Amino acid sequence: MNIRFFLRVMFREIFSKKTSSLQIILAITIGTGAVLAVHSYRDQFTTSIIREAKNIMGSDLVVTSPSPLTPEQTAFLSKELPKGSKLSELVQFPSMLRNPDSQDSSLSLIKAIQGDYPYFGELETEPKGLFRKLKPGEILLESGLIKNLKLKVGSKVQLGEKFFVLKGSIIKEPGMAGNFLSMAPSSIIKKGSLAETGLEQRGSRISYQVPILLPNGTDANAFKKSKFSEFAKNDLILYESTEANSGSQKFLTNTLDFFSLLALCAFFLGGISILLTSRAVVRAKSNTFAVYKCLGAGPNLVLGLVLSELLILSTIGAIFGFLFGSFLQTQIPNMADKEFLFEPKLIPDLKAFFWAFVLAWVVPLVSAWESLSTTRNLSPMYALKSDFANELSSVPKLKLKQSISFIAVFGLFFVLAWWETGDWIKGLILCGTLLFLPIVVYLGILGIRFAIRFLLQRSEFSASVRMALRKLDRPRTGLSWVSVGLGSSVFVLLLSIFLSDSLLEYSGAKDKERRPNMFVLDIRPEQLESFQQTAEKYKVEKLLTSPVIGARLTRVNGDLVKKEDMELSALRRDWRSTARTREYFLSYRENLYPTEKVTDGDFWRKGEEDQISVEKEFSKNLKVDLGDKLSFSIGGVEVTGTIRNFRTVNWSDMRPNFVVLFSKGILEKAPKFYLSSFLLESSDSRYSLQKELSNEFPNLTIVDTEKAVQSFLGILEKMSFAIRWMTGLIVLSSLLLILSSLELSRKERLEETSLLRIIGGTKTFLRKYFLAESLLLANLSFVLAFVLVWGVSSYMSEMIFEIQASVPWFEIGIFYISLNIAVVGMYFGALRNEWKRSPTLYLKEV
Repeated sequence: MNIRFFLRVMFREIFSKKTSSLQIILAITIGTGAVLAVHSYRDQFTTSIIREAKNIMGSDLVVTSPSPLTPEQTAFLSKELPKGSKLSELVQFPSMLRNPDSQDSSLSLIKAIQGDYPYFGELETEPKGLFRKLKPGEILLESGLIKNLKLKVGSKVQLGEKFFVLKGSIIKEPGMAGNFLSMAPSSIIKKGSLAETGLEQRGSRISYQVPILLPNGTDANAFKKSKFSEFAKNDLILYESTEANSGSQKFLTNTLDFFSLLALCAFFLGGISILLTSRAVVRAKSNTFAVYKCLGAGPNLVLGLVLSELLILSTIGAIFGFLFGSFLQTQIPNMADKEFLFEPKLIPDLKAFFWAFVLAWVVPLVSAWESLSTTRNLSPMYALKSDFANELSSVPKLKLKQSISFIAVFGLFFVLAWWETGDWIKGLILCGTLLFLPIVVYLGILGIRFAIRFLLQRSEFSASVRMALRKLDRPRTGLSWVSVGLGSSVFVLLLSIFLSDSLLEYSGAKDKERRPNMFVLDIRPEQLESFQQTAEKYKVEKLLTSPVIGARLTRVNGDLVKKEDMELSALRRDWRSTARTREYFLSYRENLYPTEKVTDGDFWRKGEEDQISVEKEFSKNLKVDLGDKLSFSIGGVEVTGTIRNFRTVNWSDMRPNFVVLFSKGILEKAPKFYLSSFLLESSDSRYSLQKELSNEFPNLTIVDTEKAVQSFLGILEKMSFAIRWMTGLIVLSSLLLILSSLELSRKERLEETSLLRIIGGTKTFLRKYFLAESLLLANLSFVLAFVLVWGVSSYMSEMIFEIQASVPWFEIGIFYISLNIAVVGMYFGALRNEWKRSPTLYLKEV
């Protein structure tokens, strides 16, 4: 075979269908770029965690306990840890710092350290080397704290009942983050000074940690897996270095999983677009291929022409995809913040470059496999026929090759989802979403077809509208396939709008009624009355005060809770998996909040003490029912109560809410502190109240949630920015899918338009007809997607994000109008020449 002839024919075929070639390149560019950007970001983040894990945690292992280690626990550590292990002590808790001169105060995460910790990484200070020289009675603060408290080196700082001398500032530190209060800037003191502060008391929210350095050659991960259950039996939780800041890791992993879903959706729609475009190209060139075979070309030569054309377009798409992915990665903000030593590279590495080519070659080949097979088996006799509708239908029938092709596409995207998330279950869920979403949309279309038949029999419509409605119900028009593709993409777009709005609603950014914006913790019983008087002096609103008792669940219906059943990996540990092994904060009161509602049972039964109320969703994971008995250990004393009701709780209302509530009774005698929430509008008043409370009660922890909400909104804005980029790519992929679908059904549309022109249809009538068809397609896709999203977003909001779902009607209205304009524009842009074409040309072709 003459290579020059082969190349000349191949490039001629490519340029003969410029629109189709451009559609394939764009589909590959968008899909490859989207997946590559998320993959590269995730790969760099994972590599950074593995490489820097020990520097982030500062040790090989960390053992945590909710209370100071007992002699028995200390002896257990000495026995179980390998010989040569080094141990330090780290006590961590949130508290208020105060400048005694200016009366300024600020929340800080206090870290009291004893020993050689950190073993890895550096605790950098200004001036340098201060940490190792730190003495009892001295303190190090983050620079932001120094500025807020108006301090300078040598100034006095009050923590609890003790005054410390400021020695310098913290530049960088290792360590494990705790709850949301750990977002507060850090302060470091020596553990020997902790007792003098008076803050270490029963019921306090203090985390006791033992950082451990293992002997050289000891595998920390293997040690944790083999010893985790034994440690849990002794009320000690074991962490290894890659689990540092596990809460933030889970947040980032789940966020990246969502980005992967959006990226794969864009690529999946692009894959369908390639499948339809390749079918349209083969259909349009079937006569040419048949002529080649009549002139002596073998099946492999024709297959080689089509395959080479696809590979060239794929290579071009891969190059543009790599460039686009590099740009897109710069638009994904660094959500890791200061908790991880991670800064994403602006340009993906060589590994990502090769990954782009693999994606760009494999996905089109799998998507176009059935069309490639068709060209090889095409009979030369087709060159003598004028109609290929039966052999190359625009609407695929259920044939073996097509079934294999669709299964192969599904399998490929399952492997991609598995690869991206690193979890085959998540991969199956992501890919299952891509598979079952079009199926559910198609089933919805079948239901609408029956509704259309009913309407056509009983209602009158204009001729153009009636034709458009009948076309959807008529088989082999391709309109149902376009509806499935567009409905699937609209679903993903609407889902991102719903979830973003729910998150904003949860943050309070859209509240009409103001929520409490200040929390005060660690109020001692003897301080309660004075605290309430001070708060009332500032005329605070919505003042609520609740007792808080720290506890551990020990028995359910008399059966001992097995502590060793705790989830091994901190990255998979959540409130559901730790329902029985978690730390509890209990409370008691007589009445429900307005935002709570009893769903089962009575709140409370008269004359009965030690009744228990459990939050409804939590009770399912706790696996309990009404009448069951729960026993809790409070400071070594076991307290038992009976579950009398289940209730729902609005966790976003910023009140002192609890999973487990007791009625008044034995808990009133337990060691406790009080938690208070209230609303104070003026920022100046909040600042003055904080100063007065800190001056009067140095042990109090005061949280201004306005700052926490702003921090949350900052994170949400980062997420929303990246989501907007991803959803924008899905929009482009959807538009390509519409173009591909219109191109595939071009022959039928040409026949339809020509016949209408022949029987007297005017250009105005054709415009109305196509306008009705495009509006029907847009509205059909929107309605189906909206109904599905309503249910799915409610499930995801409540079960995954643990927030209350909301419906953003204004944003949906804007999206609805934009969708109709976009679809109508695509229709008229693609079909504008068809009603201008003379019907006599069609008759000549026939």
